[in-house]
This record gives sequence, structure tokens and C-alpha cells, in this order.
Amino acid sequence: MNKIQSIVSVNPQEYMTSHHLSFQQIKVINNIISCQTQSMGSHRLVCECGHEKIVNNSCHNRHCPICGNFKKEMWIQKQQETTIHSHYFHLVFTIPSELRSLTYFNQKILYNLLYDVTSKTILDLSHNQLSTIPGFSLLLHTWSQTLTYHPHLHCILAGGGLSLDQTRFKSFKKKFFLPVKMISKVFKAKYLEGLKLLYEDKKLTVPNKLAYLNQQDAFKNFVNELYMKDWVVYCKKAFKSASHVINYLGRYTHKIAIYDNRIKYFDEYTVTFEYHDRSDHNKRKELTLQREEFIRRFLDHVLPYRFTKIRHYGFLSNRLRHQKTELIRKLIEQQRGIVIPIIKALDKESLLTKLIGEKKACCPICGGSFHYYYEYG
Repeated sequence: MNKIQSIVSVNPQEYMTSHHLSFQQIKVINNIISCQTQSMGSHRLVCECGHEKIVNNSCHNRHCPICGNFKKEMWIQKQQETTIHSHYFHLVFTIPSELRSLTYFNQKILYNLLYDVTSKTILDLSHNQLSTIPGFSLLLHTWSQTLTYHPHLHCILAGGGLSLDQTRFKSFKKKFFLPVKMISKVFKAKYLEGLKLLYEDKKLTVPNKLAYLNQQDAFKNFVNELYMKDWVVYCKKAFKSASHVINYLGRYTHKIAIYDNRIKYFDEYTVTFEYHDRSDHNKRKELTLQREEFIRRFLDHVLPYRFTKIRHYGFLSNRLRHQKTELIRKLIEQQRGIVIPIIKALDKESLLTKLIGEKKACCPICGGSFHYYYEYG
């Protein structure tokens, strides 16, 4: 049994009745406990020679530590079809700690605000400062290394954009996209303006410990204090190629807050896991939490129902992606004389064989392919 599955499986009913949980959090607990067990049901793998085996179903919950690898690989395959020949920037947009409680109690609406203002910041600055249409993806993470609640957006930005008349592909300097201080100021202004509009429209739920914000003057002062703070937009080292960024994004798209490899010890009462201390030269350290506190922190990162975690913008937006990337390939070919091969995605059967190996994917008796029967269970 998976380590996290074992931790969550200790008196789950007692935990669920003694803690205030959302429907999605309860569903995550039940799914993780049942994943790849008989309670989740089964399906048959049948070969033409008559050999068959029974396999327990996975829960397919995106927060499950067992599931997700096949979906991740399918996603990577799909992205490879629309890559462009360019370096890529990695930006991280973080909101101040004072906004975390308000965000936690308004997750869907304030996560959407974070996506909206981040995308508009990049689109507007690219248009006004560089006269280009950029291409980028935004990905939400809500955890720190110690599993505390820390919402932030990872932005993977192509190192160039389409000219506004769409006749050229303009490359950005490899050292930076735009000055980080400029990006931070625009991001801060757009976010706080959006926050004020949500407050004025009475769309925000204010938690008890921030109840004073229900008074208009108090909320105004709260926003003014946030204006005075420096907001963090961090620019990491640029990726050299599209393959690097796809593999990186592949790891991050289906990533959950913690995996088994970081858990060093657990029993009925405590959980000890490893983390990197960013404030101490990224040193590896260990943290021990009470089991209930570990589960609470893990569940803090359950996303709202049907929430879209990764979103694409500019020439990488879903509606225009294939059309625009094909145009960019032709423009790069004309400008630089570089022909970029299109990497076709593998079909599901071929990808599965690649991931688990032919021995597991094929019949051990005759070597033929298994046929799946999902109605069993």
C-alpha cells in the first residue's frame, strides 16, 4: 500500500467527522483509500489465447499520489506537437502572505483572479513594450515545501512572440523577458484593482479571523497596506529548448503536494518527511507532524471542483494553438532557415507499452496484446 494511502487509511471516518471538510476533500480521502483496491472495482485483461488477469481500478483523482503518470505522459505527447524552436522563461507570481486566508476561503474566485491578472500583465506588457503577441502557460501550485498553504503561479513563457501584424517572429533577449520590477508593479496594480471590484460587488467570503474587513474603511486600509508592499515576481533561469520545458511542465501539471519518496517515517500518530529549506541555502531537512496535522495540510491543497489547473494564453491559447504555432514554424523557417520537425503523439496503446514495458503490456503466454473489459467489477 502507498505510504500516503496508509496514512489516510487510519480511522478515516473519525477524521472526517471531527474536521470541517468540503465535499471535494472527503472525495479525495475516499478515493485515495480505495485506489487500486477491490472496493474501486476491477477490469479484465483478456488475450486471444484465452489467458486473462484481473486488475483493480485506479481512482483517477488528480490529487491521488498513485494515479496521474499516464495522464501526464499523454499530456507531454500532446504538447510536443505544438512546440516552437525557442528558449523559454520561467516566472513565478506570488501573492503576499496577508492574502492567503482570504484566498483560501475564496479559492475559485481568487485563483481565477490570479490567472486573469497574471495573463493580462504579460499580454499587456508584451503588446505595449515589445509589440508582440506572446505565448505562455500558467500553472497553479498552492503548497510550500512544508505543505503550508502558499498559492503561486508558475509561468512558462516562450522566448519570443508574433509581431502584432503577424508577419514576423520576434525573439526576446535570453537574460530576461522584461524587467522584473516592471512586471511586479503592473501585476500588483491589476490584482488589487480586481480585488477591490470583487469586494465592492460583495463576491468575497471573509473568514472569521478577518471579520474586521467587512467594514469598508478597514478593507480600504488593508488594500493600501498591500499597495505599500513589494510583490514578488521571480524569474528563474531560462529553459534552453522546448523539450526541457515540456518535461518540466509534465512533472508539474500532475504534481501533488507531496509524494512517498519524501516521507521518511510514519506511524499511527506522526509523519516525518523531508523538505528543502529555501531560507537556509536549500538544505535538506526533516519535519515531523502529528498525523492529523499532516492530513490537514495535505487536504489544504485540494482544488475546487473541475478547476482548470493549467491554462494557455497568447499564441498558445487552446483555440489558436495549432494555427499560430504552424505560422510561427513557417516564419522561423523563413527568417533563420531552420526546419522544425513536428513530433507526433503516440497512440494510447503504444504509449502504455512504452511506459510499462512489453512484458507487462502483453500476454506472458503467447506475447499477444491484451484486450480491456471495463464492465467487470
